[in-house]
Amino acid sequence: MMENSDIGVLLCSIKEDIQIVEGGEVSESLLSGVRTDFLELIELIKLFLISERDSYYGYFLMNMQVRVNFCGNSIAGIRLNEFPPVFESNPLLLCKFKLKEILYIVCHEIDHIVLNHPTEMIRSNPTGDREIFHKFNLAADAAVNDRINAEIRTEKHMFLQQPEGAITSKVLSDMFQLGKIEAKKDYLYYFNLIRDKESVEEATTGQARMMEGKKRKTGHFDCDYEIITAENCAGNIDDHDWSLGGDAEDAAAAVKELVNAAVGMMNEEARSLMPGDFMSQVEIINKPPQLPWQAILKRYVGTITANKRKTQTRFNRRQPDRFDLPGRMDDKVLKLVVAIDTSGSVSDPMISKILNEIFSILAKRKHEITVIECDAAIRRIYRARTPADIKTKVMGRGGTQFSPVIDYINQNKYFRDALLIYFTDGYGEHMIPKPRTYRNLWVVAGGAENLSLDEPFGLVLSL
Repeated sequence: MMENSDIGVLLCSIKEDIQIVEGGEVSESLLSGVRTDFLELIELIKLFLISERDSYYGYFLMNMQVRVNFCGNSIAGIRLNEFPPVFESNPLLLCKFKLKEILYIVCHEIDHIVLNHPTEMIRSNPTGDREIFHKFNLAADAAVNDRINAEIRTEKHMFLQQPEGAITSKVLSDMFQLGKIEAKKDYLYYFNLIRDKESVEEATTGQARMMEGKKRKTGHFDCDYEIITAENCAGNIDDHDWSLGGDAEDAAAAVKELVNAAVGMMNEEARSLMPGDFMSQVEIINKPPQLPWQAILKRYVGTITANKRKTQTRFNRRQPDRFDLPGRMDDKVLKLVVAIDTSGSVSDPMISKILNEIFSILAKRKHEITVIECDAAIRRIYRARTPADIKTKVMGRGGTQFSPVIDYINQNKYFRDALLIYFTDGYGEHMIPKPRTYRNLWVVAGGAENLSLDEPFGLVLSL
């Protein structure tokens, strides 16, 4: 058993020192001894996790520095804003747990990185709202802990044990009175469930903080920092600070670098033993960044040259002091066809939002928008020159066919120089005629991979 090995003996020694610290007998030499023993403990944990042939956690620890922070009120965390990344922990908090629970907490922090939660946290909360941050942490923890608990059951990782008070999907259900919810889902599933809900009091749900109490200054030896122990801190494993500021791209780059460094240390045998969902997540992290459809549409609009015409309503750019010289302005009308799959996958509010975003993109260009509503057949065609022209209730809600829209625009020369943007759930025909438009863009609800077409004749993006 691990508890009887060198790693277990070392942990017992640290626990004894923690009891002395909590008893008030604090000294620099004592803390220095705890620091040394803790760093050795992490080294042994690295070796142990790497020896578990189907576990990737040890490879991540091998690519991080370890830092002891006796002032920290967070049990453990990974700092991605440094190179190499830093696994930072307060041993006075972490080592209060059993060895299997410590291993669980270490793996918990690594899985946040594997699931790219630092990046998603920034994207989910660009304004830095504290309540959203708290609920993101809860949702992310439920995703991670459900994943580790499933690992314990299916991979027989009996060296791990969930600490008391850890957030799981079951705990979230109790906290927010959600009823039955699915387990082992991604953070977004849980985040959407709880984002607009208020939790019941923690005291009535059984979701208690790991340790309670107030912070207090130590007065037992001369120091210029505050020693945080389990006695004076409400430490939680659901407190995360990846120290990345507000740039999602920086976060994504840091996560990608750490994940690839860990995978790069594995040999072929080690990679073959990795869980399938881990390798799938590595592929997702390494996928080229995909621009949103709005950015692509802006680029497409920018490629269409506009003819110029003279006008007295603008100054001449070359000689602005010559009021007698006319200025010039764009004269070409930008044509856009917005085809909407009305089979039911794209909701009415979403359609209204999409069209408003399109009007915003085209605000500085003279434009004409043709909206085509189609399920198995074209249901309605209308022109929209302002947001007020948008029909808030679409017609259709039947099956899905793309060819009626393509046939219609191919038969009308008006659309030869138009941009076609098709919003759909993707499930339709496998073949269509080639659209005779200037450019084509498919925006697919649920993921670009859902588009059934063998040849879309244009770029395919996710909604």
